[in-house]
Amino acid sequence: MKLLLVISGMLILALFLAWKAPTSVWIQAETNSPQVQQFVRMAGATLQVKQIIKSDAGEETVVISNGISGPK
Repeated sequence: MKLLLVISGMLILALFLAWKAPTSVWIQAETNSPQVQQFVRMAGATLQVKQIIKSDAGEETVVISNGISGPK
C-alpha cells in the first residue's frame, strides 16, 4: 500500500512538471541576406537552427537542422 502511494505521488509530480515545462521558443538571428531568415532554439541539449529561404519567385523553403549537441 505504501509503495502504491509513493508511485502514485511520483506520477502526479511527473505529470505536473511536464505540464509546467516551458516550451521551446524560436529566436530570430540576424542575417545579412534579405532572402534568408534564421531562427534558433534549444530543444533539450540540442541546438536547432531553422532557415527560411525565399526565392525570387516568392516560394519559401524551410530547413531545420540539428546543430551542436550538448553533454548526454
